[in-house]
Amino acid sequence: MATEQLPSAEITELSAILGSDASALLDPVVARAWIAFLTAYGRVTRALSSELMDSSGMSLADFDVMAQLARAGEYSLRMSELADAALISKSGLTRRVDRLAVNGWVTRRRCTEDGRVHWATLTPLGIKAFRAAAPGHLRAVAQRFGASLSASEMERITKDLMKIAAANAERSREAI
Repeated sequence: MATEQLPSAEITELSAILGSDASALLDPVVARAWIAFLTAYGRVTRALSSELMDSSGMSLADFDVMAQLARAGEYSLRMSELADAALISKSGLTRRVDRLAVNGWVTRRRCTEDGRVHWATLTPLGIKAFRAAAPGHLRAVAQRFGASLSASEMERITKDLMKIAAANAERSREAI
């Protein structure tokens, strides 16, 4: 497999667009890492989402929401908790859950004690669909993501990504 050219040209192009040195705003090493991350993320998630849709009729985002509910006690979470867990905006989550409800995979109901709270629950049909989709999806993750790096490289990238995630955890919550 040929190694792709490092995207250092991106800084040069951005500098031309801005009319100033973009490397003064973003270190070229950071720019290369960021572009590499976005490229890998985009390619892997597009492939996984396409494969998942073809095999199960659910998108990667659907699978994520269903996985969060599958992990929860009684297959239910408050919509706000689900938004945090699934890393999706509350409005985006409402639309996603409504689409999952059309398939009969999830229900959304208002809390009887506090009308401001809504719960999302994975239905028996949703549990069945999730369980059917999960093995193939996990094999695809192992192949498309896991097979690209050695175990020690995977440990290193996990540590590095968790460090970045932790540094941005509060900012992520504020955006949701």
